[in-house]
Parts: sequence; C-alpha cells; structure tokens
Amino acid sequence: MKNAFLITFAIFLTLAGCGTMTSNGDRHVTAVTEPVQTAAASELAATASSIALQELELLTPANVVAVPGEVEEILPDGDIDWSGNTVRAVGTGVVDTGNPNSAQALLMAERAAVVVAQRNLLELVKGVRVDSETRVENFMTDYDVIYTRVQGIVRNARQIGSARYDSIAGVVEVELEMEIHSPQGLSGALSSALGGTDISEVSMSPQTREFLEQYSGLVIDGGQAGLQPSMYPKIYDENGSLLLDTKNYASYLGSGGQAAMQFISDLDRILDQPEFARSPLVLNVRQITGQLGTDIILSSTDTGKLGWLKDGLPFLLSAGRFLLRVIM
Repeated sequence: MKNAFLITFAIFLTLAGCGTMTSNGDRHVTAVTEPVQTAAASELAATASSIALQELELLTPANVVAVPGEVEEILPDGDIDWSGNTVRAVGTGVVDTGNPNSAQALLMAERAAVVVAQRNLLELVKGVRVDSETRVENFMTDYDVIYTRVQGIVRNARQIGSARYDSIAGVVEVELEMEIHSPQGLSGALSSALGGTDISEVSMSPQTREFLEQYSGLVIDGGQAGLQPSMYPKIYDENGSLLLDTKNYASYLGSGGQAAMQFISDLDRILDQPEFARSPLVLNVRQITGQLGTDIILSSTDTGKLGWLKDGLPFLLSAGRFLLRVIM
C-alpha cells in the first residue's frame, strides 16, 4: 500500500459573483462565476431533511464521483471497497458428482457456497477500521447486540450476479456484498455504540457561509503521511486538541450512504470536473496519529482556517461533498 492518504471535504457550489484564485503548491485553480441556483427540497430530502432548507441554497446536490474499486483493500476471500462503499466476499461449494440428480447437486453446492461466503464476509467485516483505535471486531466483542446485528446483516447480504459454475473444477462460486455506510449496513449495526452529537437542527454560521462563498471544497492532503481509510477519521491540531470527530455525524453518514462520504484516489479527475472549476482550499497533513494510523494532525496555520468545520460539516455531508482520497 502506498503511503499516501488524502481526506477531501468537497462541496460543489453554485454561487453568484465569487471570483477568487488560490494556489496549491504547483496547482493553480482559477475561480469561475456562476449563477445562483436553489436546490429543490425534494432533491435534498433524503440527506438533509433535518437541516433548514433555506440554509442549503448555497449547496448543489452532488452526483456520485467515487469510482467503485478505485480505493480497495484486496484480501484472500474478498475485498473492502472504500470507493464502492461495500465489503464483498466470495464462497465456493463443491458439486457432489455422486448425486444422480445434477440439478439438485448444483443447488446444494450453491447453498454451500452462500454459507461459505457469509462466513468469509463476516471475517472481512471484522477487519474494517471504524476509527484509529478500533475495528468492527472490537465492537462485536464488546457489544452482544452489535454482534447480533452484524450477523443479521451478513446473513441478508445481497448476492452479486448469479452463481458461477466451474464444470472443470466441479465447484459453484457465489459473491456477496454489504454496505459500509448505510442504515442497512455496518454503520447501522454500529449505531447503538457510536453515540454522537445531536445535530438535528443546524444553522449555518457566518464562517461556514464565508467558506462556501469562497471555495468549491476543502482538500486535506495526506501526501506521504501514510494514513489509512476508516469509517470515522478524526482531525487534530498539532497540540493534540481534537478539532473534528466524524463519528459525531454518523447519522448523516448513515442516511446519505455513499453520497455522504466517498473515497477517491484520482484527485485530478475530480478537480477537472466542471463543478470544481472554482478553487478548492487545499491543506496538507502534518503527520498521522492513532494506533491504526487513520487520524490526521494539521499544522497550527492550517487549523486556524477551520474554525467553521464542526458547524459546517453537516452541510457538506448533506450535499454529498465529503470525499476522502486514498492512494493504495
């Protein structure tokens, strides 16, 4: 795995008369002036029902930008697809050649393959990083209700395509998947232990509005810091003070699914899209922290630019503009 990780909080905005220019190292992005557009309540209901709609007029609902498989951990029996917001596992069942009823033999092999895939999926899910200190396995060990919920989700995992029969090897293969951020996925199963802040009513602070009027997004560049993807990364200043714990916004991440938090690796592809013609704010990670290496430390200079982030993150999540860049 390459030692580069980038968290990108990004909003695609339609703002009137905000021509700006910023410089990001060798990258220079010039602002483009666009007309104001007000998002219809029906388009935002799925992800922003608890936020006053009049405050969301600065945000344009996002199209999905992450490419499934772009940021992916390949494991022996499946993979954790952070870009696709899924965990996938494969199972195989052996066809009983001694069974004179070939159709029945295939069906029994398929059922066996599903059981094996469920077992493999459960093992893969245990290894998903929840935050910088814990994996899903820790929650399943500490909370019986979470263990039961995860087991239930695994048993009801959706099958990808039809079962594949290898007549030469005499086996049937089945692939199952479950979502990471979804009420029916991992985040839903972990919700009882995550807690979080009550952010059912959020108003836009002047600092948040100023950011939205000036920038098309916020990019936190891990560079060679070697951060790892997780469900709920934290951001600290260089004195060790916690600036942001995304776990506090778990309800937004869960309800918005992939649209709320997305993992990418090709930043140029994103910035070349018309929605990013206006300049993003780009900050660099000073170093990483946490046992699993998923948390970010920013310099004091950069943290001074993020006083609005706690209040502003719900708006970014509700617009589907919270992107995490990982190069693996």
